[in-house]
Amino acid sequence: MDIAHAFLEQRSRHLGNKVQIKVAAPSAHWPHCTAPEAFLPSKNQADWGRITVGIRCSSGSTRYLQAQVAVLGNYWVPRENIPAGTTITEELLRREKGEISALPSGTLLKRKEMLGLESRRPLRAGTPVQQYQLQQRALVKRRQTVTLVAAGRGFNIQREGRALDEGAMGDKVRVRLPDRQIISGRVSGRGQIHVTTGRN
Repeated sequence: MDIAHAFLEQRSRHLGNKVQIKVAAPSAHWPHCTAPEAFLPSKNQADWGRITVGIRCSSGSTRYLQAQVAVLGNYWVPRENIPAGTTITEELLRREKGEISALPSGTLLKRKEMLGLESRRPLRAGTPVQQYQLQQRALVKRRQTVTLVAAGRGFNIQREGRALDEGAMGDKVRVRLPDRQIISGRVSGRGQIHVTTGRN
């Protein structure tokens, strides 16, 4: 058990938080093991949660232990209920302390990961924020009048059109011109679409 604990402790140092490791006692009596070596039976095991540790002896026999690795740290949650379509700012978040290894997969732990993004749906106060619940803030709305910009060496052309799609920075959207022609480009700013041209 000691070698399994030391192995997991070494393996979890990169997590940079307070780590609690509990190794369950074997269900049956273990025979004497010379030169025990700990290893992970599966390379795809997570860094925390329920983990299986193998103990290989010099005699060639192998035993397995179950362990629980809990990581304690800080994470950020909404200070109050946040409606859908709200841009996340520092004032809307508060810091919590707890077992981050018990949070659902995809939880955003760092405040900087949320700031400036927009809520796809209502967010409940005190509830961890999932990655899928946020999106880049839309700079172009569907049916909005936008400016098409085509620039290159020695020229800069601008035309107005109506957006057929919604998009955040860098998203590809379609724009209908007054002559009904439809052109695609990338969102380059609020109400602005950049069109790539082959001219030099």
